[in-house]
Amino acid sequence: MTLSRLRRAGVFASPSRFRSPVGSQYYTSPDTSRTTSICTFRRHYTSRDSHGEGFSTSYMTGARPSGPLFRRASTVPTFTYSNQQHFSPRAIKAYLDNYVIGQEHAKMVISVAVYNHYLRAQNLEDRKRRMRKEFDNRLRSDVITEEIPVESVQPPQSKAFFVAETEEDDTPVLEKTNVLLLGPTGSGKTLLMQTVAKVLGVPFAMVDCTSLTQAGYIGDDVDTCVQRLLASADYDVEKAEFGIVVLDECDKLAKPVRVGFSSTKDISGEGVQQALLQMLEGSTVTVTRKTGPAGQTKESYTVNTNNILFVLSGAFVGLENIIEERVSDKHAIGFKAAPGTTGMGKFFMPSNAHILNYVEVQDLTKYGMIPELVGRIPHISPLLPLSESDMLRIITEPKNSIMKQYEHSFRMFGVELKFTALALQALAKSALQQGTGARGLKGIMARLLLNVNYELPESSTKYVLVTESVVKTFMNLNETERVRPFYFSRGEQYRFLSELANENQVAQSLLVEPPAHDTNAEAVSGQAEDGPTPQRVGFIE
Repeated sequence: MTLSRLRRAGVFASPSRFRSPVGSQYYTSPDTSRTTSICTFRRHYTSRDSHGEGFSTSYMTGARPSGPLFRRASTVPTFTYSNQQHFSPRAIKAYLDNYVIGQEHAKMVISVAVYNHYLRAQNLEDRKRRMRKEFDNRLRSDVITEEIPVESVQPPQSKAFFVAETEEDDTPVLEKTNVLLLGPTGSGKTLLMQTVAKVLGVPFAMVDCTSLTQAGYIGDDVDTCVQRLLASADYDVEKAEFGIVVLDECDKLAKPVRVGFSSTKDISGEGVQQALLQMLEGSTVTVTRKTGPAGQTKESYTVNTNNILFVLSGAFVGLENIIEERVSDKHAIGFKAAPGTTGMGKFFMPSNAHILNYVEVQDLTKYGMIPELVGRIPHISPLLPLSESDMLRIITEPKNSIMKQYEHSFRMFGVELKFTALALQALAKSALQQGTGARGLKGIMARLLLNVNYELPESSTKYVLVTESVVKTFMNLNETERVRPFYFSRGEQYRFLSELANENQVAQSLLVEPPAHDTNAEAVSGQAEDGPTPQRVGFIE
């Protein structure tokens, strides 16, 4: 087939057909002053339908055909914007600040780890795209030489092809950046990762490590992690390969302390850690879809975990003692000083609230985690216990805070619910005393407002006020007794607002700081001797 026949068939566009008045192969639009290639000129056709009425149509000669058959589905989350500030570690942390209170260092670690992880994933996709383009250009050059009308040839999609080409590329290959979050219960480990998955819009799966066992035993094997991630991605393999898997309660996989000889085999500890090694490093897992009609052939999927971000989290109860022993032993003085005998190590110890910041790999291995697993987790971030001020901010500041949820739900059946500032401080203090972290706030609020939520729908009460006395009375009652806040009808709105303002003024008076030259500063600051100094909050009015 000659070149002219190819042009008549529409494979190649003839330059003379689109030549501009000045004789060049490009046309400059006078109104926009933009140069347009000959491949983007618009052809115009006029025809008639079956009724004899004329109509016209046009299309772009160099444009990609439109329609559902020509749509390219984006399988990889694209985060490379023209302006990098839209997706950056700062932007991720700013989004986390709207939902997670405190834990600044942990949010910074998560933001950097997630950003670097998806830079790595995007880098791999760019390498594959460049190789496909180069492969296609070489084939097109051969086609033009041999005058064979081939519009597009797809390069081979096998992984061996890309691996071979990658070895010739001088661009360094980025390694995985798995993360370990350790901290007490209720400190925000789970909420942190759920919020990250929400902002990125990627598949997210959480697996409880307490149910994992070695292959062949009753329980879930490690392949369950990939299976749940694939299910959350609606069994889209390419989408699942860029998801996030959270291995919760990973501290339960620690090797048990053996005293003497033991015939009991550890099927849910070190064995599961060994099985997780290849998955965290990057391997191929075959998953069978268990859902579907009975008798139907089960579909199998092959998932590559090389680009999956694994986040391990756990409370690691007792890890503080291991860190304290190591730091005390390091600073012990005296001839043949032993840990705990000289007592000098106490002067070099950090406070108990921040002792997790001094965690090292040897502390985790002594706790029971195998060194091979810890070595595959480059990011280790401790979450510190929440303080009373953090608990108070958790109640009021997040967009989906527990206080805003109850206020909205009460507003749906026509009741306005308000908490005074002193009541919020009492709630934060009681939640901190329970030792369950922010997770315990939901249970406290549910029991406190149980009677109110039962009585007020379809009643004449329109305003409810929860004061400090109501919260303190509730904390002294048992589970079966009920507490009743202050109820106000529709005509008692002024009284409702007055009671709210009066108690808020009392709370504000307790926060007045004495002048710097006042000699009675200690006496003024010691007014609230029965508890910590109240923190300033935004009064609900």
